[in-house]
Amino acid sequence: MTLSVLSLAARPWIVGHRGAAGEAPENSLESLLLAVEQGADMIELDLQLTADGSLVACHDWTLERMGGIELTIEETPLDALREVEISGEFRTPRARQFVSTLSSILALLPPEMPLNLELKRRLADPAVLAARLAEAVASRDQLLISSFDWLLLAEVRRWLPKLPLAPLGGRSANPRELIATAVLLDAWSVHCSRTLVDHELMELAAARPVLTYTVNELAEAQELFALGVAGVFSDFPGRLRRQIEAA
Repeated sequence: MTLSVLSLAARPWIVGHRGAAGEAPENSLESLLLAVEQGADMIELDLQLTADGSLVACHDWTLERMGGIELTIEETPLDALREVEISGEFRTPRARQFVSTLSSILALLPPEMPLNLELKRRLADPAVLAARLAEAVASRDQLLISSFDWLLLAEVRRWLPKLPLAPLGGRSANPRELIATAVLLDAWSVHCSRTLVDHELMELAAARPVLTYTVNELAEAQELFALGVAGVFSDFPGRLRRQIEAA
């Protein structure tokens, strides 16, 4: 099986974490567009399935932190979620931001912009989520799908056999299990917490690019790149890019 081509600039890559989450409400259209403007090599955003089957961009299980209201994404229909402003810590006179659907995001962002869609699931049926994703991205290239839910990624592989995938590993992940999963899924890359990166992980990953989260300081980014990390997720993609170029 030949995977779809993911075209990126020369390494190292700076990936906008939830857009440019350090400067605008995370996963909002404003944040995603800001990451594009700042020259991110790729943009990462979180996706969950609503109660009525829409894919929306949100990291937390509820809107309490970003919207000040205890609405659970997977238990709430899209219309109700759309009414909640998601300014989070960015409560200024700037344009108000609301929960966005994947379809609206894909319509807004340049088609040539590489996107890393991180899938999140607690209650949603993995087959339904994968099917909705397949419908939404049918005409879109430059996509990379990642998740901490490796079984969900296997379902995505069934629905979208050619799409690049990436298993995610947290702080407590077993590096060998993470890489074994990447091999099993024929993953394009491996994504993990920066604390998980060491020589053993890099050797196990072999030719697969390793991307780490969340890196906002130049010194840490340089250390990771020296170990062979291909890219980092950053809340400040523009600032980190400028610092790297000036170093």
